[in-house]
Amino acid sequence: MKRGFSLKWLVVLAFLLQGLILVLGYSFLTARYLIEGMDNIVTDNMEQVALYFFKEAPQTNASQRKKFNNYYYSNYWSEQPDEIRQLFTQSEIEPNQLYKSHQDDGEKPTRVIFLLHLIKESKKIYISYSISRHTTSALTLQNITSDFQMLIVISVLSALSLALVILLLSWRVSRPITRLGQWARMLTVNNINKPTPDFSYPELNTFADLIRTTMQSVQESADREQRFLRHTSHELRTPITTIRSNVELLKKIDAQQNQTCYKAPIDRIDRASLTMKHLTETLLWLHHGRAENLPTMKCQLDEIIQHLVEEMRYLLASKQVTVDIQTQPHTVCLPEAAARIVLGNLIRNAFQHTWEGKVDILQQHGTVQINNQQDANSDKEDLGFGLGLQLTERLCQRLGWSYRNEQQNNGHYVTLNFPASNIK
Repeated sequence: MKRGFSLKWLVVLAFLLQGLILVLGYSFLTARYLIEGMDNIVTDNMEQVALYFFKEAPQTNASQRKKFNNYYYSNYWSEQPDEIRQLFTQSEIEPNQLYKSHQDDGEKPTRVIFLLHLIKESKKIYISYSISRHTTSALTLQNITSDFQMLIVISVLSALSLALVILLLSWRVSRPITRLGQWARMLTVNNINKPTPDFSYPELNTFADLIRTTMQSVQESADREQRFLRHTSHELRTPITTIRSNVELLKKIDAQQNQTCYKAPIDRIDRASLTMKHLTETLLWLHHGRAENLPTMKCQLDEIIQHLVEEMRYLLASKQVTVDIQTQPHTVCLPEAAARIVLGNLIRNAFQHTWEGKVDILQQHGTVQINNQQDANSDKEDLGFGLGLQLTERLCQRLGWSYRNEQQNNGHYVTLNFPASNIK
């Protein structure tokens, strides 16, 4: 049986993957909000500088560029530093919107440059500001570093706690399921009527009750079958024994009176009753499932086949069927009754389901091949080996005989091999 991926680990990995995606997503979202919050603070500071410029700066110097704590402000774009005018394009600058650019100066720390074009009360101003690790205060850097470290710690702890919760939940759920499987495997006739254990969850308890009820139903059916077989064993053997006794009596009477006219029907009754006896014993053995084997004896396999073919020839009456039999003298040690049932079923089905055509029977040592071929112009569609195949397959399986039945376009091809241990 192919061993697939465990359902437990499939669910665990699915939840873990989804949880990690959520943790990473919210971590990146938090980091983005942190950076946007810092940008909003810079924007507010730049706006406060602009308001101060509108209120306090002399109008005579309005066209001049001024600097206040690394903030460059001016009324005109041309008054901004060359670096700002190289990084940004005036035509792309929208009013009252913050623009940001990262500038890497090689050996110097990376700088972040901000630009704001503020228009308020018909007054306009350009404000630029740059910040880097070198110009940022130690307290600000410490706070930013602390915030990012806290974000990483919280993300890792969230992921670990999520994994722990999922693993504990899967363990808590899988444990009663495992107990349910063990309990189901240990169900026998002796403990099937005991109360169902508690498996912690109503769904599992309902499933366990369903398993126990089904097992009880199967066991009751098996018990009824066993009782029927026991009764049938007695009821069938009694009339068969009576028939066999009366056949022996008829043989003695016929021999004493020297009347040969009754010999043929008596022989047919004798063979039919003997077949019934063997069939009953074999069927009862098969359905009882007893461990002991059927009694074996030395049998002439070729004679059994020839005898069965002669018995089944009445099935070919009024049919245009040719029978080709090729046998070799060969002695095997096997249960004769079972062998007669199997071979009889195969020959009977070959004769019964062939209307116009040919039946080939080939026996070489311990191998028997039966091939029925229906003529192409035959209007009969029944080509199968319908009757007795289930019994044949079960008998061959129980007795260890190799049996193969292949359906062909115009019939069936059957091969029966007796094990080497049965060949003498």
